[in-house]
Amino acid sequence: MLPLFILLFIVLAALVLFIGGWLPADVVGIMVLAGLALSGLVSPEQAVAGFSSPAVITVLAMFILSAGLTRTGVAYRIGQPLLLFARQGETVLVVILMAASSILSALINTTTVAVILLPATMDLARRSGLPPARLLMPMALGCLLGGPFTGISTPPNILATDALRTAGLTTFEIFDFTPITGALVLSGIVFMVVLGMRLLPRGIAQGVHKNGIETSYEVGTHIFTIELPPTSPLVGRNLAESRLGSALYLTVVGLHRGGELILSPRTQETLHAGDIIIVHGQADQASRFHGSRHLQVEPAGPETGEITRRLITATVRIGKGSPLLARTLVESGLRRDHRVHVLALNSPTGECLGDIRQHRFEEGDRLILQGEHEILESLTDKGLFEPETQLAQDRDETRACELLSLCSLRVPEGSVLAGRNLVESRLGNAFGLTVVGLVRDSNVTCLPAPEETVQAGDLLVIQGLVRDIEIFKGLQELAISEHSSRLAAELESQQVGMTEVLLSPRTTLAGKTLNDLLFRDHYGLSVLAVLRKGQTARAGLQDMPLQFGDALLVYGPRQNLEAVARDDDFLVLDQAAAQAPRLHKAPLAAIIMVAVLLSAILGFVPIAIAALTGVAAMVVGGCLTMEEAYRAIEWKVIFLIAGMLPLGLAIENTGAAQMGAEALIGMVGDLGPRWVVAALFGVTVLGTQVIPTAALVVLMAPVTLGAASQLGISPQLLMMTVAMAASASFASPLSHPAHLLVMGPGGYRFMDYVKVGVPLTVVVMAVSVWLLPILWPA
Repeated sequence: MLPLFILLFIVLAALVLFIGGWLPADVVGIMVLAGLALSGLVSPEQAVAGFSSPAVITVLAMFILSAGLTRTGVAYRIGQPLLLFARQGETVLVVILMAASSILSALINTTTVAVILLPATMDLARRSGLPPARLLMPMALGCLLGGPFTGISTPPNILATDALRTAGLTTFEIFDFTPITGALVLSGIVFMVVLGMRLLPRGIAQGVHKNGIETSYEVGTHIFTIELPPTSPLVGRNLAESRLGSALYLTVVGLHRGGELILSPRTQETLHAGDIIIVHGQADQASRFHGSRHLQVEPAGPETGEITRRLITATVRIGKGSPLLARTLVESGLRRDHRVHVLALNSPTGECLGDIRQHRFEEGDRLILQGEHEILESLTDKGLFEPETQLAQDRDETRACELLSLCSLRVPEGSVLAGRNLVESRLGNAFGLTVVGLVRDSNVTCLPAPEETVQAGDLLVIQGLVRDIEIFKGLQELAISEHSSRLAAELESQQVGMTEVLLSPRTTLAGKTLNDLLFRDHYGLSVLAVLRKGQTARAGLQDMPLQFGDALLVYGPRQNLEAVARDDDFLVLDQAAAQAPRLHKAPLAAIIMVAVLLSAILGFVPIAIAALTGVAAMVVGGCLTMEEAYRAIEWKVIFLIAGMLPLGLAIENTGAAQMGAEALIGMVGDLGPRWVVAALFGVTVLGTQVIPTAALVVLMAPVTLGAASQLGISPQLLMMTVAMAASASFASPLSHPAHLLVMGPGGYRFMDYVKVGVPLTVVVMAVSVWLLPILWPA
């Protein structure tokens, strides 16, 4: 009796530790292994045999095969139909997941279904804004409920049929299990909808990223939408021309168009009427030019005519010995010190230079200047320029620039621009417009200095290309919606991602701006925010000098994230986010997985060997690297299973299982078939929480057939009861690999399985006890 007491103590101690959660579950598993070996309940060889168990090897290999399906995009495609329900309520998602997983489990191994649906369920949780804990356990339970649909879909069904064959009795047909399993699936789904969902842990919503990006950057609170009116001047222009970024400090992260979501659109993407533009940024920046609150467009008045008369244009040349040589436009101080505006710049060869701000003046450069007559004359007298054309009183039309237009803007009371200077108004940098006149108290100033402070009531006369003025007016018509954290969950896909990038210790980029680096053009990525010394910046990022220690939140195609990860100037914190799917390997990965399943189902080789062979084929075939394979394995799960497997052997060695089953059946044998079914189901379902289902059916088969013979009850009824009960492994994470697969990603604790699994087991047991004697009369 002493071995039984020792076994009881170890089991109770393990349950207390599992329930209390004071130690990690895998540590408890190792402690159980050590206790069984030290007490002599199992031999040393039996104690460590779990690490070579086919069950452990199968689970380990399935983790790697799942990673191969994910890296090649196969898992995403399989689960993509589920994403159509991402915007539905939680109840609908649970029903769809359980139905889909149970149906697939009728065709494919239960563990494999969990492997395939795990990444799809995680993606569904992210897109729906729900915590993974709300969906992963229902998915796993659906797999277990639908597993026994056919005679060959689970080991208990196969072993139950084999036990009848060995005893010379009528065996089960392949679809004899379908009616009772269908009833249990429906009952399980109803239970989850009515009660189970209330018992699931609340968990923590995934947000945008599981690695803390949402916490650090609050992405969800800075996602807004803009609906493009059909009459907007922005219709037909591309995103670069819309100036949403340069003018409003907004980054376009997606477009909703005709029911399709376009993530990370290219800057050359043309805007269509009715587009819903998804942007990231600060709402207060977007409101700077919205409506007439801060700038009011007015018709041209006499002041505009006076400015037009006073301003002339002239073509001049940088001569030898000019003080402007080797200086940039900003360094020259032409606008700040001399109140002249450069309309265009041509190189000595006649080439029109686009970005004149970065150019350093050379001898022979030709400039088209705009300013007042006296000022332009004084510049030539000072030797800054050599005139090429005679100064004229009218504005020239040049091939270097398009037709310019003027627009009058009034600064109303309460405008955010009041009290700021012209540079801070950003009319120039944001829209490519130039303030050529300022009217204040009837006094007209032509080409005011950039440091001139704007006051309420001022009239600004701006000049620019017709298209730029149209864009300015178009941006005034845009209305920014309320932020949507739910939209933030949809910004990532298998090809588009978001991650955090640091400047590496070897970086050569410190002190440079994103504009200097041409970051968007070079890497094809958008920088959404910069985290510096705990403060997050979202505006003016293009002109912010980078510092060592800065963290950049970047967004775009994963293949471009991979390019950044290979750059010595950057450190990518989340390597998984920077991995583009190997879509060209998807057919090979699918073929390998199908081959693994078929070889196991048809009995060519054991499932563990088939799975390991599939792993080797995945790595050799380039579906994933060996490093990725190692990272894919949930080692806590492996140690937990290997540590707990000897417990089932100890229960068998001590005879505890058989003694308990025979005693319980002896107690209810005279009460009728339903009581026998209930007792047999109860004993089996308790055993399946700690004993592998295959071993349990083998243990229970002789007891069951003996009881059927002694009591005169249908052996098919009792063996069907054992098969159904052995598959009802709902109340413990140790009872099935499907539970263990979702335990880590869902953040579940041992008691979470007990809270949901025990009442579900009672429901399944009640339905089985009621329905089995009807389907298989005693």
